[in-house]
Amino acid sequence: MVYAVVWGYAIVGVGLNFQGARLTTYISAVVLTIGMSTLLQAWLGHRMAMVHGPNVIPSLAIVAAYAAGGEGYALQSFTAQALSGVIIAALVLFGAVRYIRKVWTPLVLGSMIIMIGLTVAQVGLGDMTQAGFGLGFFLSLALALGGSILAIRGRGVWATLPPVFIIVLGYIVFFALGRVDLDLVRQAPVLSAPRFFPYGRAMPPWDLILTMLIVNMMAAMNFYGNLHGYAGVINERVDASEERRSFLLFGIVETILPGILGTPATVAYGENLGIVQLTRVAARAFVIVAAALFVVLAFIGPFGALMAVMPKEVAGAVLLGIASTVIGIGANILNTAPAFGGREQTLVGFSIFLSLGLHLLPQATWEQTPRIVETVFSNPVISVIIFVLIFEKLIFPVPADNGQIIQEQHS
Repeated sequence: MVYAVVWGYAIVGVGLNFQGARLTTYISAVVLTIGMSTLLQAWLGHRMAMVHGPNVIPSLAIVAAYAAGGEGYALQSFTAQALSGVIIAALVLFGAVRYIRKVWTPLVLGSMIIMIGLTVAQVGLGDMTQAGFGLGFFLSLALALGGSILAIRGRGVWATLPPVFIIVLGYIVFFALGRVDLDLVRQAPVLSAPRFFPYGRAMPPWDLILTMLIVNMMAAMNFYGNLHGYAGVINERVDASEERRSFLLFGIVETILPGILGTPATVAYGENLGIVQLTRVAARAFVIVAAALFVVLAFIGPFGALMAVMPKEVAGAVLLGIASTVIGIGANILNTAPAFGGREQTLVGFSIFLSLGLHLLPQATWEQTPRIVETVFSNPVISVIIFVLIFEKLIFPVPADNGQIIQEQHS
């Protein structure tokens, strides 16, 4: 869960240039949403041992809104996210989840996860090099490499600890170098509380609401893939009632509540699959207790402040290690598709590199397009989902007879 805080800090916190007390309050709210979403999903929703944390899809959309319309426009993204959560919860009540089942395939999921890895690598390297190729960069690179070695050669639970290793050792090293400013921790009140609507209650513009609705619908697809993927690993089946409860909580607790508190929406992490495969432990009691403790920590001011003063190089090292694992998971998911021949390789490759290319376009290019187009298609995770769906379902559909034969062979 501490690793999940890094996502909220390194992408949105850094991307919106939060500083000082504002960053501390933001981190406390992130900790609270991580604890609440993980606790309620494990206890009442899908009832599995899955950690939930800030979702990269809406996180990148918020940062893109900052680039498109400035700080004020980006801060309204959180209220727009809360409104989109209301719509998602209503759609779940009307049975919209069944439509996700019809379009969600290993090609979509694998492409999305690979794109998350590529994007996170870019953010991580940006944090590592924010002061140039100096001592900080080489120390963070060494931390990332050390975490990777632990992930590869560690046994049992040790193989799941690279993020903790990087964060703890990183704080020690950079503190010894005098590059961790603890004044914010000393000044933080012992008890603090996240605020409702910390950036105002003004109604967001319609294009931002529509953008955040599209973004969080994509996040719902992400949740669907991770939920059923985890259930498959532990040989469980998600029945209709559990699926409906978990998606209602996704709309209310993971989208509306974070929007009200001014943080990105949360989702079950794909890394949960790797952790349960390594440890063979899927008892939800551990996650419930940890999540309850995390909810308490959200109200401890120095904890949020300590996370807020994390050196950017340390956050970058964590994200770089995450990116390598995530890309590998995405490639493995593509391998589970009923077929992965020339058709599948072409449409996946084309979608990934088209999305990545659009993401890397200079800001001046996007200034010629409507904001909603920029916010959606400059976000590579959203665009890769859209492109794979278009190519797989509309432009290059598998003939019905051929698809049935492939499915039978796969079975």
